[in-house]
Order: sequence, then C-alpha cells, then structure tokens
Amino acid sequence: MNDVFALCGISRQGHYQAIKRYIEEAQKAELYVRMMEQVREIHPGMGIRTMYEMLKPEGIGRDAFVALGMQEGFRLKSLEKKTRTTYSIKSNRYSNLLGDEEFTGINQVWSSDITFLHCLDQFFYIVLIMDVYSRRIVGHNIAENMRAENNLLALKMALKLRGVEKYNYTLIHHSDKGTQYAADDYTALLDKYEIRISMCNEVYENTHIERLNDTVKNQYLNRMEINNRRQLEIKLDEAVKAYNGTRPHQSLNNMSPVQYEKHLLDIQKDKRCKMKIYTVNVSQKSGNPGQLNLFDIR
Repeated sequence: MNDVFALCGISRQGHYQAIKRYIEEAQKAELYVRMMEQVREIHPGMGIRTMYEMLKPEGIGRDAFVALGMQEGFRLKSLEKKTRTTYSIKSNRYSNLLGDEEFTGINQVWSSDITFLHCLDQFFYIVLIMDVYSRRIVGHNIAENMRAENNLLALKMALKLRGVEKYNYTLIHHSDKGTQYAADDYTALLDKYEIRISMCNEVYENTHIERLNDTVKNQYLNRMEINNRRQLEIKLDEAVKAYNGTRPHQSLNNMSPVQYEKHLLDIQKDKRCKMKIYTVNVSQKSGNPGQLNLFDIR
C-alpha cells in the first residue's frame, strides 16, 4: 500500500484523514437535511434561505446550505389559485387613515382581509387580522361562506388576545371596502373599543395583508394533508401558531412576530424603529396608479 500512496502522491496519514473528513462532512450533511425535514413539518412552505436564518446551523454557510437543500429536493413548488373575495361598498364613509401616521409599536395599526382556500372539493374563506408593526396574526377564522359574522369572530379573537379595554383611538383597524367590514355589528364593536376605522381607496393599499394571505395559504395550508372540516380548523390554528411563534422575518431582524413583540418590551418607545405606511404617487405619464410603500422603517 505504501507504493500505492507514493504513486498517488499522498501519505497513509493523509489518506485516512481525507476519509475521516469525508465521513464527517457526510454526517453533517445528513444532520442538516434532518433539520430541514423537521422545519418543513412545521413550516411546509418555508424557503431554504429562511430555514437557514431560523436555524443558524454551525459549520455551513448560507449558500452551501441552500445548495444542499436544493440537491435534496427542498425546492418549493409555486401554488396559486384565484377567486373573488371582496365585494366592495360604494360608500366613502371610511377613508384611508394610514398616509399621515407613523407607528412605533404594536396595537397601533391592525390590518384585515378575507382570502379563499380550495380544500375538500369546496371553497373555504379565511379571515386574518394582523398587527402590522410586529406582523403577528392576532385574529383568524375560517368558514364556508363570507358572512360578516366570520369577520366578527376574528375581531373578537384579536380583542381577547390583546386584552385592552379601550384603545382611546390610538389603534387603527385597516381593511378593504368589503361589505363585511362595514357591517353594523363589526363597526359597532370597533367603536365600542374606541378603534379608528380605515379603509382602502384602491386595492393595492392593503397589500401588506395580501402578502400574509399568500403565506398562510401557499406556504402552510396548501402543503398540509387535510382530510376533513375539523382537521382544516386545526391546521389553520397550527399554521398561525407556527407563523407567529417561530417563523423569522428579515424586517424583524430575523425574529418571529412573538419574539419581536417580546423584544420591544426592552426598547423605549422613542428608541424603536419608526414605520410609516404611505402611498407614493407615480407620474401620470406612466399610466400607472400610485404604489403603496408597505414598510418604510427608519
């Protein structure tokens, strides 16, 4: 064997060290793949880069981690279906209040929307309410119809979670002009808690919640095995819990919404990042409507 090593230009020791390194790298790769599998069980639509930011695995860089994930079949397939969920009211009773506001914490602006989910050979409708500053889902509900009572249940969940008796008009509830959000019972409950009501003038003025809709549907529910109505409710609860509790957001310094809200407790209000949500006017010559700058954080 010494003659073989000499012919190859390596020593016996170098040969066995190379074998040892190969075995160690293979073991590490297997560990990283197991970690990816565990994450996908909780976050079935999470991208590989986001996994890396959440796991922060030792001994491997982001690009190598992504390459390994792609090699092992963790590339996500795009899922998208569309149907109409907004039936707008023509009334201008409520205007968009977000343009002149600056936000420095939670319970200053909530945004809500309805999205559909095609499951079990029928359509279901999901109502989500998000605290825009922390990206936390504070209320949710799923039903087989788009009646206002479903939105009301999600709102009651949000109010119970936050546990504030009166907001003294420091909180804005923002939505599209869907009839569910203008229903008497819904607006009466917002008034009772002294919450200001804001509605979009254009559809693109609510895209922050549209992004959340896409995440919950296409990165969670559409990738889960759901066999009956009750299981669908359970899976939605699991998706919300996973999104809020462990899903990192780049804009939140790679913290999850719940982690970020805890982090805010240690930061004085005047030291926090300031968020402004506003509409950017595009030149009329371009023929394009104004675009909403979702999160201007300074």
